Amino acid sequence: MKPIRLVTPALAAVLTVSMMTGGPALAAEAPSLGDSGSPSLDGGGQPQPAPTNAPTKESSDSDTPTEPAATKAADSADAPQVSRNAGSTTKTYSATPAKVTALKLKDSEVNVIGAKWTGDDPRLELRYRDSGGWSSWETLPADDGAGPDRSSAEGKQVPAAAQEGRTEAVPVVDSTSVEIRATAKHADTNDLAVTNVASPVTGADAAAVKKSASVTAQKATTQVSHHELRANIVTRREWGADEKLVRCTTDKTSTSKGVFIHHTAGSNSYTKAQAPGIIRGYLAYHTKERGWCDLGYNFLVDKYGTIYEGRADSIDLSVTGAHASGFNSYTIGISVLGTYTGSAPSTAAQNSVKRLIAWKANQYAFNPTGKMTLTSGGGSTSRYPEGRKVSLNVVSGHRDTSYTACPGNAFYSRLGSIRSGAKSMQSDVGGYPVKGAIGTYYRSHSAQTGEARSLEGKLSNPNGAYQRFAKGTVYWSSKTGAHLNKGGIRNGYKRAGYTKGFLGYPSSDEKTFKYRKSAYYQNYENGMITWSSATKGQPMRGEMLKKWKSLGWERSKLGLPKTDQFSSAGKIRQNFEHGYMTYTKSQGVKVYLT
Repeated sequence: MKPIRLVTPALAAVLTVSMMTGGPALAAEAPSLGDSGSPSLDGGGQPQPAPTNAPTKESSDSDTPTEPAATKAADSADAPQVSRNAGSTTKTYSATPAKVTALKLKDSEVNVIGAKWTGDDPRLELRYRDSGGWSSWETLPADDGAGPDRSSAEGKQVPAAAQEGRTEAVPVVDSTSVEIRATAKHADTNDLAVTNVASPVTGADAAAVKKSASVTAQKATTQVSHHELRANIVTRREWGADEKLVRCTTDKTSTSKGVFIHHTAGSNSYTKAQAPGIIRGYLAYHTKERGWCDLGYNFLVDKYGTIYEGRADSIDLSVTGAHASGFNSYTIGISVLGTYTGSAPSTAAQNSVKRLIAWKANQYAFNPTGKMTLTSGGGSTSRYPEGRKVSLNVVSGHRDTSYTACPGNAFYSRLGSIRSGAKSMQSDVGGYPVKGAIGTYYRSHSAQTGEARSLEGKLSNPNGAYQRFAKGTVYWSSKTGAHLNKGGIRNGYKRAGYTKGFLGYPSSDEKTFKYRKSAYYQNYENGMITWSSATKGQPMRGEMLKKWKSLGWERSKLGLPKTDQFSSAGKIRQNFEHGYMTYTKSQGVKVYLT
């Protein structure tokens, strides 16, 4: 494909290209529970850090030709040099407010269009041509208050040139041409440039979004099926994020206090398979043209209800976005693809937004119908000066803190039902906050733990922490690390008094006996618990445990224990499958086979 020139030959072109590659579906891989060798008395736990909580059509227009011409540039000395790889292509052209800027497009690609300038706002408009003819002229809205907080690490690294006047990035689909004009033709505007990010729609895009966005965790697809959210999330890898575009490490906070709702503006007529390409366009525009670390939104939702991971790590962590300048810290940015000024998003999209909010409300313990207090980070687009404390709805619209119409009048009017719907949905999703060392363990073993079912609890004498999950309880201490206690072994742990009993904290995860695959054990600070379907969960400790080890563990002629230790005829006794042991201080351990 040859580089595209503007209608006016005098316009100088500056071209940059980036590759946006799609990736294969994520493969689910169950984490190892540890070695399957013989048990050890001292367990396998390793110390970990302490938990912290921490558009209308018309046939023609009198101002411009209906079929803009393209100037060949392939052999021209000043033709932009293109480095091509399969994926999105970013092109930036010089322009002038006095003339219409015209670009040729491929209708097989999705295009994200934006402009920048110095000096006065030229008040740009855009129209596009598809199979139905030219659209009417539509406003190409100026920057609406998105971007990193000015005083943040991300804000400080944004190049000065990227902080000049600019428009929002607007998607255009199924179109062969686009034109941009200035309505303020006599404005004192300099250095006007138009950028287009073009992204082909691929088979990988169609595959990534073909499954329902509301399937349960039991119906895993090529997407990440988040068992707490109970919905699929199309990951960055699946929608084709080019991670090389990420400019810097984004800030993270210990928690999130609430949510800002956005719309992206642009076309509402995209297909399901075009949505990933639109998002790739935003990633390239936000990082290369705006100088942000990463895509500005934490999550995006399309009109079909499909949920997409936006800024990296937003699924599991409280990641600071670049969606509401001055109010990014401690908030989550959710944006629905499209323009929602005259009509609200689809029911499917609204329900996915509610579900996302409910999930994050559980995760960070905020009330979707409540209030939050934020401190403004300031900035020229913020309604509030830097340092002012502002009380806002926990679920707010972007217009509540910035001079913008986002998320559109029709969507903004639905925020009340979004709040109440999210609150009622909280009981249907998981998402209690999981932090610190227990959180680290959870992120590596979520298939084994299931979703969180309680807040983290503190333990004393001995000091530690625990948190209940769908499939068991994770215990942590600085000495033993974090380990899951579950099933029949947990029943034995209960009889032993949990952490305050004679066993102490778990020092390993549950493991399978090497020579008896239908039996399991778990190590503790002061012993172990064994389990089989015939013997159930039985604690072992002290001298009897040492003796059992010397006899060969599960290979011993005694087999597995069938009871706890108990008093009998002045002795301590424990019964096994094929005999029993007794203990007295004077005689030590005696073994009896039956």
